[in-house]
Amino acid sequence: VGSGKFSYFMLKALDEMKDVCDFPFKNIVYVMTDFTKSNYNFWLNHPTLKPYFESGRLDAGIFDAVSDNTITLQRSGIVLQRNSIKNPICIVANYLFDTLYHDIFQIDHGVLKEGLVSVGSLNIVEPDPLDPEIINRLDNHYRYDPITPDYYGSEDGDEAYLRRILKWYQNHFQNSTLGASILLPIGALRALRNLCSFSNNRCIIISGDKGNNNPEQFTGLMDPHIAVHGSFSLMVNYHAIGAWFTNKGGFALHNPQEEASLKVGCFVLLGDNDIDTNENVDHLWLGDHIEQYDQERSKYFPFLNQSFHDNMNSFGPNDFFVLQKSLKEDVSHLPLRTVISILKLSDWDPDVFFKFRDIILNQAPNCSLKLKKDLTRGMPNIYRNYYIMDSEKDIAFEIGRYYYGIRDYYTALDYYKTSISTIGEHHVTYHNQGLCYYSLGKLDISLSFFEKAHNMNFEYEKAKSWIAKVKNELLKNNPELATKSSENDTIVIDEIETVTTSFNNLKSLE
Repeated sequence: VGSGKFSYFMLKALDEMKDVCDFPFKNIVYVMTDFTKSNYNFWLNHPTLKPYFESGRLDAGIFDAVSDNTITLQRSGIVLQRNSIKNPICIVANYLFDTLYHDIFQIDHGVLKEGLVSVGSLNIVEPDPLDPEIINRLDNHYRYDPITPDYYGSEDGDEAYLRRILKWYQNHFQNSTLGASILLPIGALRALRNLCSFSNNRCIIISGDKGNNNPEQFTGLMDPHIAVHGSFSLMVNYHAIGAWFTNKGGFALHNPQEEASLKVGCFVLLGDNDIDTNENVDHLWLGDHIEQYDQERSKYFPFLNQSFHDNMNSFGPNDFFVLQKSLKEDVSHLPLRTVISILKLSDWDPDVFFKFRDIILNQAPNCSLKLKKDLTRGMPNIYRNYYIMDSEKDIAFEIGRYYYGIRDYYTALDYYKTSISTIGEHHVTYHNQGLCYYSLGKLDISLSFFEKAHNMNFEYEKAKSWIAKVKNELLKNNPELATKSSENDTIVIDEIETVTTSFNNLKSLE
């Protein structure tokens, strides 16, 4: 799960479905898993997730996706294990499979070969073999040895299904002069086998990752590309994952889009099956047979088919990613109305708002009243969708800047206060609050915030300038204070500090 951000959006989506679907949503328990305790502690203490944990609708557990076959839920104490769940389960694997184990195979002139890798470093000598920086100096060498399709001898009942998958690739590329290079995501399949066993193999899986689902993409003899990014990952072979589900009596729904950095697939198992695993009938699983089985079985789930088509094939997550990226990078003068459209298409996503915030802040003050109303209506939704992760992306602060720009100073102040309470104090946030109070004509209060900003950062020149400006205006507006100033400058400062102190006392009572 990682940060838990994706899970938060899933939980929100389930909440929104309550009023439109005749389904006992209160009985659904969403389970977050990861293999580190630190992530679990982060979820448990996250203010956005806390209500879900407390209601019992959210639980979490430590789970090694490859080796564990049970999950102990930390809140309820329930142990999820083989056949422990009566109802079907939904498994969501978001950018998981690319980091699990993969086996390497090649089809070279019809011969099936396994890939063996020797891992080394570009440096001749590594003083510390445990240095994590070695990952950036990996120097891998590959060797390919002939094998037979019954390569997997002990896979907890999956031996026949894996044999048929390898046979399918060998048969498909047997006449290819170019050969083929195949990654088989064995780590993902082992994780899925363990998870699906919890509900007696009645489940639906939604997975998104970098990868391929068209076997023609595997044409050619080449070593696998390993992406290094703090850890390392490989492209996910969703075609093989789909074939595994189909072999076990289920079916796969694939997005046929070729040019996609994010591939999303949906896979279904219907329970224990009576599939004949005898090797004598392996020929029934070659060629187009797997695709035909998928089509025949998926016909019994028309709503799922239509939903996948609408949300993945017609316009999916990758299409949205390409669209918003192009608008940001390829269009030099993007009008505000286009930004509002992409925000609506994203369901008022905070990350999209943050990406286009400069355009919004620059154009909103002078846009038409209708456009301003359309944008302002969506602003609360942006913050409701905000999942706090770090101080680098302070959405409340940016929304406050928007409201200040359209001269809604009271709402701007509300968001600046939210920024301080959630992300923490910052001299610019205090300075901006000072600007709001100044614009409202509350000079004494504005002065206190400019002074707070200055006290936090003595080098912040804007705060210094505004402190001098506001003090001068306070003197002009108060002749009695000005007279005292000519007699004793200290009296003036004492008077102003008294006003500031009074405000601070009032603030503590709010």
